[in-house]
Amino acid sequence: MKSELAWRGARDLGLAVWLGGALMGAVGLNGTAARAADRVAAARITSTGWSRWTPVGAGAIGLHLVGVAGTVKTQRGRRRGKRLPDPATAIKAATTVAAMAASTYSYLVGKRIQHAALGGDGVSTEADLSAERHERLVRAERGLGWVQWAVPALTAALIVGYAGTEPDRESRRTRLSLRRA
Repeated sequence: MKSELAWRGARDLGLAVWLGGALMGAVGLNGTAARAADRVAAARITSTGWSRWTPVGAGAIGLHLVGVAGTVKTQRGRRRGKRLPDPATAIKAATTVAAMAASTYSYLVGKRIQHAALGGDGVSTEADLSAERHERLVRAERGLGWVQWAVPALTAALIVGYAGTEPDRESRRTRLSLRRA
C-alpha cells in the first residue's frame, strides 16, 4: 500500500509540475513576450524562458510516466483475471499520449520560432529579418496559438480523470472488513 502511495505521489507531482509549467508559459511567458517591441524581441524572451524550463518540464513528464508505470504495476495484482483495461484507464492513456504529443509539437514550434527570429546572423529587430524568415516566423507563431492551450487543457483533464477514478480508500476498507467477517 505504501509503495502504491509513493507511485501515485510521483505520478501526481509530475503531472502538477507539467500543468503548472505549461499554464505559466502560456499565460505568463508568452503573454509577456506578446507585449515586446517586436517579434524578434518576443522570440528572444520566449526562447530564453522556455530553454530554461525545458529540462524541468521534461523531468516532470518523466516523473509522471514513472509514477504511472509504478501505479499500474502495483494495481496489476488486484486486476488478476481481467484481460482488458477499464475504459477510464484507456482514456487516461490516450490523454497522456495527446498531452505528450502537444508538448513535443509546442517544443518544435518554439524551436522554429527561435531559428526564424534569432538565426544567428546579427538580427536585432523584426525589420532586420528577410521576407522569407519573417514569413517563417509568422507561420510558426500561428502554429503555436492553439497548442499552447492544448497542453494545460489535456494535463488538467488528466488530473480530473485521476481524481475521478481513484479507488475510495474508505469503501475499500469496508469491503476488506466485510470479506474478513
